[in-house]
This record gives sequence, structure tokens and C-alpha cells, in this order.
Amino acid sequence: MVNKFSIKILGIIFVLLLIIVAWRYIFNAGKNERSFRSTLVSIDTAKVTSISLYPQATGHKEVKIFKEGNYWNVNLSNGKTASVPYSKVQDLFVQLLNIKPESVAGQNESQWKEFQVDSTGTRVKVYQGNNKTLDITIGKFTYQQPRTMSTYVRVEDDPNVYQTNGFLTYSFNHDADYFRDDHVINDDYHNWNKLTFTYPADSSFQLIKENNRWELNGIQADSANVVNYLSTLSQIEDPNFLDNPNQSMFRKSLYTLTIQTSSLGAINVSAFADTSDMAITSTQFNNTYFDGKKADFWKRIFVSKKQFLKSSKSKK
Repeated sequence: MVNKFSIKILGIIFVLLLIIVAWRYIFNAGKNERSFRSTLVSIDTAKVTSISLYPQATGHKEVKIFKEGNYWNVNLSNGKTASVPYSKVQDLFVQLLNIKPESVAGQNESQWKEFQVDSTGTRVKVYQGNNKTLDITIGKFTYQQPRTMSTYVRVEDDPNVYQTNGFLTYSFNHDADYFRDDHVINDDYHNWNKLTFTYPADSSFQLIKENNRWELNGIQADSANVVNYLSTLSQIEDPNFLDNPNQSMFRKSLYTLTIQTSSLGAINVSAFADTSDMAITSTQFNNTYFDGKKADFWKRIFVSKKQFLKSSKSKK
């Protein structure tokens, strides 16, 4: 009887030990699995109506990008608004949706400053109407070998600091001008058939396309030089805006380029100047002015007719 009883007790103890070992294995295995949230950003980009940035570049003043109808705009510091190409809005969406947590770098508010996800970071808010669907702070980035960059982020109502792949600071730490449409002209030059350059004195001239060949005042132009100029001009842009030009300069244009197109009608690009500034504007993007003097930008548009004449070398 004693031996049977002892064997039964030993059997029970053995079963209990097996249960304890199994429980510890399951518990430890659970600890080794991913224990933090797998998704930080969940937005429906088709329903987004505005994005508010609070970047370091502006001293954390709001840069608001908002949708009106099918078009996007940005608020400027002078109280006006400017158009934003959808490609730039789409870039923001792509960057946000690609934010994936790789690890937890900090777990409480005392560590926020270290990773610059406190008030010193770039905050991003995304709205659908009046409903805020995302509130995330982009913090500092680190560079690791081999050629790997990471950024620290934090989302609202979550004390954790997450490490993510990529250099997010570059995408979001910008002022309003960065998001503006900085095109002076945006068209396909293959649709152009005539360019009229109206300059002071007797320096004006015309480029006219006849039978797919460009002529300058009736003389055959250098086709390579014409194509190089037109291809650059058709997508020409300038990040140097002039938002508060002196209105007195607009009495008469100094230079004018009129482009006759088969798609958009006439595009007029004009340069106005006073003793200190030069403003360049295009009828394709009304009420947008560019600093013509900055890096001699005006010279890229209003060129001399000599640029299109065949050189003596090309005639040989």
C-alpha cells in the first residue's frame, strides 16, 4: 500500500512539474514576441481634408495645407493662400503611411526630450473635416551603419517613443513655401508653335514653328539650342517667391514672353522691375510672383536671340 501510495504521489508531483515547465516556456516565449503596437498611422487619404504641420523650420508655427474642392492650398504668413501640387501632398501621405515601428526607444514622458518628441519636435496633425485622425510628433534622427537612418516618433495618447526607418525630418520640417507650386510654366513644349520675346528698344524677336522646324525672324534657328531652351522653359520653376512686391513696379513690364500653344492658348510671362526688385509672373499661375534677381533667374527665361542662331561652326 505504501509503495502504491508513494508512486501515486510521485506521479502527481511529476505532472505538476510538467505543468510548471510548460507554463514557464509559454510565458517566456510570449515575452520574446513583439510586445508593442505594429501600426502607428492609419488614415484614409481619400478622406483627408487638411494637414497641419508645426515644424522646427518655422519655430513650430502652423503650416496648414488644406483641400478646396479637388485642389490643395497652403496658408501663407501674409494671410494669403497658394496652390500646392497634389504630388507634394501625396509625398506626405506616402511618408506617413510608411511609418512603421521597429522598436521601442523610450517608455515614458521623461524620455521625450532626449528623442526630441516633445515640444521641440515637428508635430503633424491630419484631419477629416473637424475630426483629427492623426497626431504624431517627428523627433530626431540617427545615422547607423551600414547607411541606415532612423527617426524617433511619438503618437498622441501613447507615452512610448518608437524608432522607425527613414529620414522623416526632411519630409515634414519645412515652411509653407516648400509646399507651394513653384512652376512659372508647366506645359508640354511640343504643343507650342510661336514664341514672341518683347524687349526694350529693337531687341525683340520671334520664334515660329513651320513644318516642325523652328525659325527666328524668318531664319532657320539652331534646332538643338531651341529644343534645349524649350524643354527647360516648359517646366521652369523657382523656389524664390516674392509675395509683397512694390505695386508701383507693375505699371509697365520690362520684358514679356508670349507663348502660343495648341493646348492652353497664350501663356504670358512678364518681368516687372524697380530700382531694387524684379518680379516675374505668369498668366498660367496668376498672382504668384518670383524674385527675378535671385541668382539672375530672369536670364533663364528672357534670353537673347543669339542663343538660337546657328554658329559659324555649325554652318560648316
